[in-house]
Amino acid sequence: MAAPRRRSGTPRPPDPPAAQRIAAPRGTPPRALVAPREPASPGVRVITASGFVDTAAGRFADRAAPPPPGMSRREFEQEYQRLLRAFAQEDENPGSISSTGCRQCVSCMFCKDCEECYRCTHCQGCQASSSLTHCVDCTGCHDCAYCVRSENCTRSSYLVLCRSCSECTYCLGCVGLAKKDFHILNVKYGKTEYFRIVKALEKELGVSR
Repeated sequence: MAAPRRRSGTPRPPDPPAAQRIAAPRGTPPRALVAPREPASPGVRVITASGFVDTAAGRFADRAAPPPPGMSRREFEQEYQRLLRAFAQEDENPGSISSTGCRQCVSCMFCKDCEECYRCTHCQGCQASSSLTHCVDCTGCHDCAYCVRSENCTRSSYLVLCRSCSECTYCLGCVGLAKKDFHILNVKYGKTEYFRIVKALEKELGVSR
């Protein structure tokens, strides 16, 4: 049944109070109902701008403004070279423990004479590497253990004089191998024969694990 039409000239009844509007029956949408904004809890900072938030230290740093669009190539290269020179002069090793003679290493432990490494332990003379354990004189290696004088190897163990090998174990003088073990100069050997040859070659080459 249709609702009776309101007569022309009849004043419109006032809107009910806010409390009554909130408690209106289900299915009846409130009119212009806006929930009040709750205040922030004590000790909580409300971030309204873009930037970097350090959750551990509780600090907020405004994001640096990008370089002006009118910057020339020469000005860009000058600033870039300045940053490189400033970084090269830094000798700190943030987050490292019991590391001696190291430069620009982060979160390393018990390392010696390493440079620009990250999260390495018990390493010596390694450079630009990460997550190494008991490695010596390795460069650009990652997730490796017990490697010696190897370069650009990843997720490998017991490599000597190897380059660009990945997921390999017990290799000597190998290049570009993947998922191989007991290789010498990219040639497969039996386990017993491998260790016999390696023992003689390590002495001849002057390297040791």
